[in-house]
Amino acid sequence: MRKRLLAERAAVDTAVRSRWSEQFCRALLSFDQLRDCQTIMAFYPFREELDIRAFLERARERGKEIWLPLTLQAERKIVPYVYTGPAMLKQGAYGIWEPDPDQAVAGHLPDLDAVLVPGVAFDPYGGRMGYGAGYYDRFLSSLSRRPLLIGCSFELQVIPQVPMEPHDIPLDYLATETGIRPRIRTE
Repeated sequence: MRKRLLAERAAVDTAVRSRWSEQFCRALLSFDQLRDCQTIMAFYPFREELDIRAFLERARERGKEIWLPLTLQAERKIVPYVYTGPAMLKQGAYGIWEPDPDQAVAGHLPDLDAVLVPGVAFDPYGGRMGYGAGYYDRFLSSLSRRPLLIGCSFELQVIPQVPMEPHDIPLDYLATETGIRPRIRTE
């Protein structure tokens, strides 16, 4: 399923993907629950992911503190750093543009209000399928306080149900180019 969804996402025309990314950023910037958050961990777009750079810059203009994750492969974890603009990025693990620790300040985890979570597949129940290495699962489970969790994807990545393990943490909202919706609670 992961391979199929990544292929479908890659097959979307670049201009269409760009338009969808713009729609996504507009929706995210007008989302009241996120607007109330001061410190937001996001991601820098990789391959055919949503291009959220417009959101990153606009949120910073609004005075939000944006963090981006640095992948520490040997330790199998991510560490967030304060994003100050593209000049502080370097190409890191898996070819992803990440904060350069020599040019960045680590985020103070108790301050984290929201996490924008990328992935391969999402469902209406808060389920998420990542890229398979478990970095976000480990990061989210390590936090002492649960921030607002928003899954970020194109609508074509939303499937009826993602297989969930007992350790998986459900997301609070799902954001796509069609808008933002709360997860459907089953308990």
